[in-house]
Amino acid sequence: TLNIDVARVSGSGPNGRVLKADVEAAARSGTAAAGAAIAAPSGAAFEDIAHSNTRRVIAQRLSEAKRSIPHFYLTIDCDVDALLAARRQANEMIDGLKLSVNDLVIKAVALALRKVPAANAAWTETAIRRFRDVDVAVAVSTPNGLITPVLRNADAKNLRQISAEMKQLAARAQESRLRPD
Repeated sequence: TLNIDVARVSGSGPNGRVLKADVEAAARSGTAAAGAAIAAPSGAAFEDIAHSNTRRVIAQRLSEAKRSIPHFYLTIDCDVDALLAARRQANEMIDGLKLSVNDLVIKAVALALRKVPAANAAWTETAIRRFRDVDVAVAVSTPNGLITPVLRNADAKNLRQISAEMKQLAARAQESRLRPD
């Protein structure tokens, strides 16, 4: 046996499940505490995973580089003909449905975040906060600037629900009627 406390191993599987590879990696590192979860408040919608010294130094160096080194950004053109054809077909087949490309992208992003929980996270001073829910913020242009309403639990919604909710959120954003939360 590897003598690993599985409760202290950060899972990389679906929904944060601990996989065999996670246990083996913890054994190789010599400690199951690396990446150990910090106790979150009961019922919290997130899990805090303590920073290792290595991760903390990497974050400091990346932040320093972002501040002091000129950056340039790349763009890419994507062939989305198949996506557009699928959207057109769905809109023709289902009465009253008017999917946008954004609706499809939101669903794809939500499914990707569910599949890769490590990407559904935020950096804090003491830990990486990995969220249990998959919420997707979408930029909406308003007369007062960009606002990012949040589509909650987007991974669990079907395309019709995403489309309807995004239309409502965008309209409320245009009318300055979104709540801060």
